[in-house]
Amino acid sequence: MNFDIRWEVLKELTETYAISGFEEDIVNILKKHINLPFSQDGLGSCLFTKEGDRISIMIATHMDEVGFVVKEIDEQGYLYFQNVGNMWSHVLLNQKVAVINEKKNIYYGVIGGPAVHSIKEKEREKVLPIDKLYIDMGVSSKKRIEKLGIKVGDMICPYGEMIELNEEGYLAGKAFDNRVSVATGIWLMNMLKKENIGNKITLAATVQEEVGLRGARTTAHKVFPDLAIAVDTTLAGDTPLNKNNIKLGKGVAINVIDSMTIMNRGLLIYIENLCRKNDIPYQLSCFTDGGTDAGNIHKSGTGIPATTLSIPMRYMHTHLGVVHKDDIIATLKLLKLIVEDLTPEKYGRILKENYNYSE
Repeated sequence: MNFDIRWEVLKELTETYAISGFEEDIVNILKKHINLPFSQDGLGSCLFTKEGDRISIMIATHMDEVGFVVKEIDEQGYLYFQNVGNMWSHVLLNQKVAVINEKKNIYYGVIGGPAVHSIKEKEREKVLPIDKLYIDMGVSSKKRIEKLGIKVGDMICPYGEMIELNEEGYLAGKAFDNRVSVATGIWLMNMLKKENIGNKITLAATVQEEVGLRGARTTAHKVFPDLAIAVDTTLAGDTPLNKNNIKLGKGVAINVIDSMTIMNRGLLIYIENLCRKNDIPYQLSCFTDGGTDAGNIHKSGTGIPATTLSIPMRYMHTHLGVVHKDDIIATLKLLKLIVEDLTPEKYGRILKENYNYSE
């Protein structure tokens, strides 16, 4: 397989600020990098389509990241915030954030917390709730905040730059969940536009996944594909404080079950067979906490066979996550194989769960 992976595309995506409901800058990046027919649904999810007359396959990659909006500004100019998506306040104290006003001006601040010298020993064992946290913008009054054009409802994002770590392949960055999958979708669609594969392929870059898989439902109703694949990140359990069977650098994670989706057995076997025949490293994931866009897609209309392919990630929903290039490449290879290999006959067998591991 010939792959043209431009890692600078991932850097551009991950360093862009776009929480749930504020995804328009990611849409603009997608439009810049993909030259295929484009449309949007009513929520703002965007669709890029390579036409074909066989199987209709939708690949869903959500654009949004977790973050906050300004909830209140006090007289001293401190910002209080409402979380958008799930973040643990333990990892937020004294971290740098970006506050973006409606004119797209970016201002930086620090999430404030008590100095260690002022905390009694028993209090150190507790985690401050998010509604007690505030952002120090380095100003002296509310009037200074108003002069910056910052108001209630403005977006707040974790700040982080994408960097390469100390062994080849390891990357750290903000918002890998789920910009790493958006980048994978860009690379895939650019590869496919030059090929005659027969299947209709739609990249659905969805909105508001982090607050309830919302864009997944509307795009599924708009496209109503024969088959859907959500591409997301998943929790790697190879650190001293997180333990599960998913490891960085060991390949794409194929979802078996999560709290929202049970994978079609025929589809699982078909994808595993593809991995084995083509030497694509893979891992099987079973998680009962959380889900992906597949959770809403598979319940749309009269039902859509759907699964999730995930890229392992450490430190999800924090300022900096860690991923491995090999897992991203394995995910891209598998996606390309699926859309090229799937025929109407194979699709029919998947629906009947008529696949076995000996094939």
